[in-house]
Amino acid sequence: MEDFVERVVLRLREEPGFSRNRHFLAFSSQEGRRALRIHRHLRSIERDLSRGSSATVDLSLSADRVRLTLRSKSGLRTSWLTRAEFRILCTSPLVRSSLDVDS
Repeated sequence: MEDFVERVVLRLREEPGFSRNRHFLAFSSQEGRRALRIHRHLRSIERDLSRGSSATVDLSLSADRVRLTLRSKSGLRTSWLTRAEFRILCTSPLVRSSLDVDS
C-alpha cells in the first residue's frame, strides 16, 4: 500500500472530522478513492466483529495476503486483505480482542 493511501486510511479511522466533503481534493485522485474504499471495507469488517461474528485469520496462504473469515448467524464472509490493511485493521482494540491479536 502506498504511503499516501495508508496515511489517508489511518486519518479517516482516527479523525472523525476528516470528511470527504471538506477534503474533496484529497479524495478526487485515484489514491484518495482507493483509501476511501479501503476505509469502508475495514469499517465493515469492524462492524461485523462488533456484532459478535467469530473470526479466523489465515496468515500462511501468501506472503502479502491475509484471509479473514467471519462466521455469523447470517452466513460466512471471507475477506482478503493485504498485510498493511490487516495491520491498520488491528489498530482497533475491538478487532484485536476479537481476533486475539497482540498489539
